[in-house]
Amino acid sequence: GKDTRGGGSTDKFDWDKAETKPLISSTAKERGKDYWVDQKEQEEFKAREEAIKNRKSLEGEISRDKLKSEIAAPYKGNWIGLFSLFIGALTVIGIKFPDMLENPVIKIPDL
Repeated sequence: GKDTRGGGSTDKFDWDKAETKPLISSTAKERGKDYWVDQKEQEEFKAREEAIKNRKSLEGEISRDKLKSEIAAPYKGNWIGLFSLFIGALTVIGIKFPDMLENPVIKIPDL
């Protein structure tokens, strides 16, 4: 379409199909509400969340053995922890028995 803007000059740009953006951002955009929500995708997401919630309620509680093994798993084969305990034990022994750390003096007889 033709539009007469700017003093009667003919403009070939279709102003009805143009995208406009405001110079000042709205408060909704500042609050993070400038996004598009696809209704179909949101319904699928809600259905998936509901299915997960239902599945969890059907599963019930975790067995005691599984729970115990899950809790103990990080501590099995913990070489760093064992090494730290070893160093701590050596430190305690060194503090309690300082004589063990001294070099023995071997007297060599004069001939």
